[in-house]
Amino acid sequence: MRAATRIIALLPLLGAAGCMVGPDYEAPDQTDLVPESWLDTDDHSAAVVIAAWWTLLEDAELSDAIERALVSNLTLAEARERVIAARARRGIENADRLPRLDGSASYGRAETGDEGINFAGPPPGQDIDLYALGVVAGWEADLWGRVGRLVEAADAEIEVASEDLAASQVALAAEVAREVIRIRTLDRDTALIRATVQNNRDALDIANARAEAGFGDELDVARAQRDLDSNLSLLPPNLADRREAEFRLAVLLGGTPGSVTVASASLPRRDIVPQKGVPADLLLRRPDLRRAERSLAAATARIGAAKALWYPRVSLSGSITLQGPDPEDAINPDAFSLLAGPTITIPLFEGGRIRSQVQQAESGQRQVLIQLQALTLSALAEVETASMQRVRAEERAARLADAERAALDAEELALDRFTAGQADFLAVTEARQSRLALERTRTLAEQDALFRLVDLYSALGGGWDAPDAVSLAELPATSDARAPVGTRKTVTSKFDREAKAGR
Repeated sequence: MRAATRIIALLPLLGAAGCMVGPDYEAPDQTDLVPESWLDTDDHSAAVVIAAWWTLLEDAELSDAIERALVSNLTLAEARERVIAARARRGIENADRLPRLDGSASYGRAETGDEGINFAGPPPGQDIDLYALGVVAGWEADLWGRVGRLVEAADAEIEVASEDLAASQVALAAEVAREVIRIRTLDRDTALIRATVQNNRDALDIANARAEAGFGDELDVARAQRDLDSNLSLLPPNLADRREAEFRLAVLLGGTPGSVTVASASLPRRDIVPQKGVPADLLLRRPDLRRAERSLAAATARIGAAKALWYPRVSLSGSITLQGPDPEDAINPDAFSLLAGPTITIPLFEGGRIRSQVQQAESGQRQVLIQLQALTLSALAEVETASMQRVRAEERAARLADAERAALDAEELALDRFTAGQADFLAVTEARQSRLALERTRTLAEQDALFRLVDLYSALGGGWDAPDAVSLAELPATSDARAPVGTRKTVTSKFDREAKAGR
């Protein structure tokens, strides 16, 4: 028993003697990749919080749909489970730091024949029962930080899973918003088609009346009928597209197709444009970039775990067993047998396996760094593209609004001439047809402008709750705001907290 006491006394000394091999993680400096300012500036932007950007569109039904999706969407539920699984993997890795203790109990019967020879059993012609009760313990001293590095990697992987969840929230909010905007556009377009159909019916009635009175011919009637039937054919696909959009929306909200209906309403507002801040903000705000940075931390830690395999491994193991031929021996302190002591394992020849593992880990780290750099450039391009496309879409919508006003003036002039007897009503219906067609085109342009606004919010990382991330409005619009680059903030959203609680 004194030997076991000595070994136990050595455990703290072995733990204190170790060190962490391999590189310590430092966040990469991406100053060379991130410009100081954006190419495209917008004089109409506002300092708004973009975490819940959909509230700025002032569409209550759209906001409600997004909030429901953030709670009920099955893709998010899966992402939350991945966070829970990552925490469990961390517990598995950390368990290797602790001693292992197993209890055992056994019974065996040994017998040797009269002419038999049994060096490990009873003499010839005898039999014996053997009762045993014991404890087996083992512990490997993490002298070189192999387990510590694996735990470090597992901690980073938890944050990787959390950032995946946040990225899914960003994508989901945008997808739900697009479906609702698409439904709003289809409703407005359907109303314009019906107005156009009514105008076609009026034109057909006039053409029939003129033909019966001898002032027209069958060609005018055929043209009017053609226009009516052509526009009537636009209604079924519009109605089908609307229903299909509701089906997709229901699935995004975690329901069955048909479980969600969207009421008719006007298009959401699109005049609140977020400030982009400085490009360096993306490194703190966008979940995909934060995820890549955490993946780099995990890959760096794995290099140390691989290098630790080169060094000797020291483990302590021991067992104490109470055993004897009688059941009482299993609880008799004097019937013990003790085996305890350290084991040192030194890699002498392993065919280059460890070197290859280190090279693999180092290459993995470089790959993740390249991925981070590529994602950073892609994120910058996404913001620039979304900002530019939004401006151009607004310009197109404005031009079409001007054209629609001109068409309305032409329609009113044609109506005045008809009232004064200077033109027939066909001129009025033709002017109205032209105005309605322009209004349909402008509706689609406004939908596109809304889509581009949603793209901009998403490209900036809007759509998830980062309570301790730096807000775009709080950062100075100078290169001094680059200071946060290369730092790491631990962000826990309300959805992360739900995942941690196992809900």
